[in-house]
Amino acid sequence: MTGSKEGLIFMKMNNAILFLLIYSFNVCAAFTEPEMSQLAEINKNSIEKTKREKKNLELIIIKTIKNLPEQKNKIIDLNKSWSETINKKCKLSIFESINTDAEIAEENLCLYSEYKLEADFFDGLNY
Repeated sequence: MTGSKEGLIFMKMNNAILFLLIYSFNVCAAFTEPEMSQLAEINKNSIEKTKREKKNLELIIIKTIKNLPEQKNKIIDLNKSWSETINKKCKLSIFESINTDAEIAEENLCLYSEYKLEADFFDGLNY
């Protein structure tokens, strides 16, 4: 009889532990879902902001070429090398963020800033 009573207690404890594990997993999942949603929103916004600035840069380069047609090849060459430098610079500057939640946002922040600097430079040639 004692063995069966111990078995029953053991089974109840296992069920209780299993219940707690399942419950705690669901509680943790509930807390991480909003965080995951916020992270996705931050990444989406940073990508959109970077795309807008890249498009702005392209428009400024077109404007600069129109205003300085004799410098067209130099402008195109500079933009090409600047783009390569930006990509390398941003990959290097975020090396600590690689494979973290912040990687996408950090890279886009860098790209946005660098595109803005390049756009400002080319825009300055127009005046």
